[in-house]
Amino acid sequence: MPRIPIPGADTTFRALRHRNYRLLWLGQTGHSATLWMDQVARAVLILDLTDSAVMLSLVIATRLAPILFFGLVAGAVADRYDKKRILTVTQCVSTACHLFIGIVAVTGLVEVWHVFLTAAVSGTAMAFNQPVRQSLIPRTVPPEDLLNAVALNSTALSFMRIGGGAIAGSLLLVLSVGGVYLVTAGIYLFVILTTLLMRFDGDTAGKRRSESGLFGDLAEGFRYIAGQPVLFVVTALSLILFVFGFPYQQVFVSLLAKKTLDLGDSGVGFLAGATGVGAFAGSLFVAWKSNIARPGVQLMINMLVFGAALVAISLQANVWLTALLLAVAGSMTVTYMAFTNGILLSNSRPEMHGRVMSLLSLDRGLIPLGAILAGALVQSLGIRPGLFTLGSTIIAMSGLVLLLFGRRLAEIRSDGALRGHAAVPPPREAAAPAGQAPAPRELPRSL
Repeated sequence: MPRIPIPGADTTFRALRHRNYRLLWLGQTGHSATLWMDQVARAVLILDLTDSAVMLSLVIATRLAPILFFGLVAGAVADRYDKKRILTVTQCVSTACHLFIGIVAVTGLVEVWHVFLTAAVSGTAMAFNQPVRQSLIPRTVPPEDLLNAVALNSTALSFMRIGGGAIAGSLLLVLSVGGVYLVTAGIYLFVILTTLLMRFDGDTAGKRRSESGLFGDLAEGFRYIAGQPVLFVVTALSLILFVFGFPYQQVFVSLLAKKTLDLGDSGVGFLAGATGVGAFAGSLFVAWKSNIARPGVQLMINMLVFGAALVAISLQANVWLTALLLAVAGSMTVTYMAFTNGILLSNSRPEMHGRVMSLLSLDRGLIPLGAILAGALVQSLGIRPGLFTLGSTIIAMSGLVLLLFGRRLAEIRSDGALRGHAAVPPPREAAAPAGQAPAPRELPRSL
């Protein structure tokens, strides 16, 4: 049967031509679905058990805290040991957590401490999983497809930000919370299968393993990042987004819907969906237009537009305009992260990828601090003035970074040219079994 051409597919989805990346991407999609489904199901479960907003906040903090505690160590582990094996182990741990909480919930034996324990364990698995998964991307595609691969990875995350919660909500109409967790455990089995099917020549550990031990590797990672101006500036710049930017979604979306625009509970879902749609569209744009010559400049444009969108939201009260501006904000954040991941991976040595990406995960672990700051601004200034303050702060701090490091950011290339050495090609995929023809280099219809 002749292949049916899909307009733009060869550009937008070209990283999916590579078998190992295709499997990694499918695993990322399933993993993201379970994360968002878990977020909904765990909130429902703890509220059913305690009817306490404080306990809900504590459960969320328990789930995120391991990123702060173990994120940097996880990066060193990712660079020291076989990445495929680490992914498999962390996914098995997550599967066991979801299976356990599903069984005790279905049988009526669930207690509050079960919810907290599984949140901590699955959060720890997530802390080790994400740096490994991100640092494995360059090992599955050639350098020229790296940014496209990162963008498609963001597309999976963005799509499941919309779809994961919706799937969980739909399942809760016909299943109990325990039933939802049993479904997520089944999805994790699929994720494990995609990991096991990936084939590499040799293992996927770093090419160099220091003799100073795990913590020596960690110290080496700090020295390496501190000595690389591009990595240091881009990672530090992300702090602005995580601390001052992301609270708009965690704190202000629900407040705008319920208290400013009088949309009620359904309005929270509507505005959150607008943010998700923007994020999905933005990630697809990066996948399509992944050959941007100066991604460092694009970072600053995204940050300034994002801050301006927050300011504009705070200055008006039209529902549809607010939804449109939230979509713009969602698009700016996800494209910002796609460009950041691409810059960090293409401008660092392969044996340092895990530690570099774990430092970005540590930045992400500071999001709760930003949420506390946003809550304090709302408490002291009000909803709209608080959002205006955050947006203005992002614009001012981005302008300062542009003034101090603009030339350095303008020199960044997505292919790692600033490093002064060529990008290292990924390990070759393991050869197909004898008698089996090599996979065609075209967009596949299946694994």
